[in-house]
Amino acid sequence: MKAKIHTVVVLAMAASMSSPLSHAQQRNAKPTTTPFIHKVFYYHPRKEPMTAEAMDLIKSQAASSQTIPLWTYSTVAQDGKTYTGTMVGRSPFAHGHRSTTIPTYLVPVILTFQDSGDVFDPTTYDGCAPASESVIQLIQNSPLIGTPNFTINGVNVGVGQYLDEFQRANFWSLVGGTPYHTTFSTNPTVLAPVHVTVPTADGVTVSALTFGGCMDTGEMDINWWDNEVQTVIMPALAADGVGPANFPQFIFDSVAEYTGGNPSNCCALGYHNSFSNGGVFQTYSVNEYDNSGAFGGDTSVMSHEIAEWMDDPSTSNPVPAWGAEGQVAAGTCQANLEVGDPLSPGFGTATNPFSFTNTSTGVTYTLQELAFDSWFLGSKPSLGAGGKYSDNGTFSGFAKACPPGGTN
Repeated sequence: MKAKIHTVVVLAMAASMSSPLSHAQQRNAKPTTTPFIHKVFYYHPRKEPMTAEAMDLIKSQAASSQTIPLWTYSTVAQDGKTYTGTMVGRSPFAHGHRSTTIPTYLVPVILTFQDSGDVFDPTTYDGCAPASESVIQLIQNSPLIGTPNFTINGVNVGVGQYLDEFQRANFWSLVGGTPYHTTFSTNPTVLAPVHVTVPTADGVTVSALTFGGCMDTGEMDINWWDNEVQTVIMPALAADGVGPANFPQFIFDSVAEYTGGNPSNCCALGYHNSFSNGGVFQTYSVNEYDNSGAFGGDTSVMSHEIAEWMDDPSTSNPVPAWGAEGQVAAGTCQANLEVGDPLSPGFGTATNPFSFTNTSTGVTYTLQELAFDSWFLGSKPSLGAGGKYSDNGTFSGFAKACPPGGTN
């Protein structure tokens, strides 16, 4: 049977389109005049904490299996206040610990940039990827889907996917020695690719000659793209079973996002988000695997974003204000449970990423160190593996109140 092709029609497309460039042509292209910033930042939509009514609605939807499995926490933090939010999976505080599988779709997105005709396709080998694999194959063979054995803070937390083992380590004092897991299937469904044309007004191609990489990289406006996801792509994927009861992950090859409508505000390599899909709570993530060489990114950002989806699916789980760590600069504060942000690499805080090599393919993957729930909420002692407050030993104490922020 011929594979289904999803085509998204975008307004402002030119009447005719030049043929897509081969990657060899891309590598020999003339340098672009577009400014290129080699700085990775980590983006999440700013949302107000959920109202009690919205929280009750989501709890009701999760209880009736309209959404992915979700559980609610309510914790008295170090400031004496009670914080309530939702996480993915089942509660580690409940009796009868069990394994929860989140129905997952990998959605490859083939992006054609109108400004150049360049095509970025995660379903085929691009001439630059390690092991001559496609981006989809690279992700399928990564520790985000595969199941290596993890030791976290000196504790062997078991065999499993990285985000599953992070969550076990996150609540190790509660779930150690139990079959508690929150996992994707080891063979998540890969959908037929979605084809999207990026209008010149909403995206630019940056020549590999500009940054000395292997292939061009694409940049597109994150607000334009996210609107396409929610209003065009998600409704089109409903026929394939994509909806609130599962977790779609949109996958790019070497395409990043900029903010504020300005390519100079670049680059985010991924994010996670939620919205009301027909009145039901829907979550999703968007991530690139960078084979261009512009950022050197593999699965580090993806591990960051999916971990944050797991512990903050609404992007608005409230915690005491924290700051002066990771991407949150001194003098500023943040008050949501984004477990990747305090240890985002490339900022002031030292961090210890994990590195795993797939022995079958020889590809090495990077996984970001992540902060535990106890770091944000001030649990004493930590609920986490090894008594630490992050999953590779950087944080030995919980967050200090912000301002001024920092860590104990």
